[in-house]
Amino acid sequence: MSPDESEKTTKTNPNDIRGVAKKALMQLLEPLIGFVLDSGLSTQELHSILREAAVRSVAASQLEGSRRVNISGIAASTGIPRAEISRILKSNVDSSGQGPDRQQQATNRILSVWHQDPRFNTPGGKPADLKMYGRGATFETLVRSHGRGIPTRAMLDELTRAGAVEVLPPRLIRVKTSVAVDRGLNPRAIRSFGERATELLSTMLQNMRNQESPRFIASVSATDISPANMPLVRKEIANKGADFLADINDSLFREAVGEITKQNPSRANRVSVTLFCHETQRKAKRKNGAVKKRRNFRRDG
Repeated sequence: MSPDESEKTTKTNPNDIRGVAKKALMQLLEPLIGFVLDSGLSTQELHSILREAAVRSVAASQLEGSRRVNISGIAASTGIPRAEISRILKSNVDSSGQGPDRQQQATNRILSVWHQDPRFNTPGGKPADLKMYGRGATFETLVRSHGRGIPTRAMLDELTRAGAVEVLPPRLIRVKTSVAVDRGLNPRAIRSFGERATELLSTMLQNMRNQESPRFIASVSATDISPANMPLVRKEIANKGADFLADINDSLFREAVGEITKQNPSRANRVSVTLFCHETQRKAKRKNGAVKKRRNFRRDG
């Protein structure tokens, strides 16, 4: 293949639906992957969740059209084997959060074994402080047995970065948490993220699928706003947004009260209005000497 032909194949045709969709998904998944890893999940678990979501989504679409689920049709649409589809559909509860240990992040697998395996516990059953290197119950042995080929030092660096372990003198590793997750996350924030992101994406998808009667989405943006002016901008957006949502809430309440006696409340639609402000900051250049040097650990003897 000539260089010109190779260059043509790497460029995305703006009229190629699949190519443009792949690029859009890449943009969407990059921040989502950050959420996945911060939550202590692995890409393998994400893959299992994606397959289950695909099966349940196609099954729900089938039920809307024909009131029956066609497993072969789901397999044809998703590429997932029929046996796996049957297993997912027979599961009454969402099993996406209960993946096997082999799907865990390597860091969380290490922490799990450290907390559960008696070899790495104190006589009282708590995780012991482990020597860095050596035979027996050491951090090196733990990583070699359950780290899936990741070097001992690389595992230590990642667990330290996540705040899951700390290094004590003289070269003892103490575990601090049972799961490596971003400390800023909590169940309430995660649930809110799932609900808001679902509403936004569902609305945007509906707009693409049915452009004749779209749901309302509008966006405004400006560039080169000084960081010094951002507090004032945020305050103005918050104040005007609060007034707007209050007016909309009154309108929705009046509509609900007026219609509640005319129809079955169980068939009523749920309407949600959300405002958000997105800020894209330019990456600051790293100053010389700002990177903290990694401390070296040498084996004894």
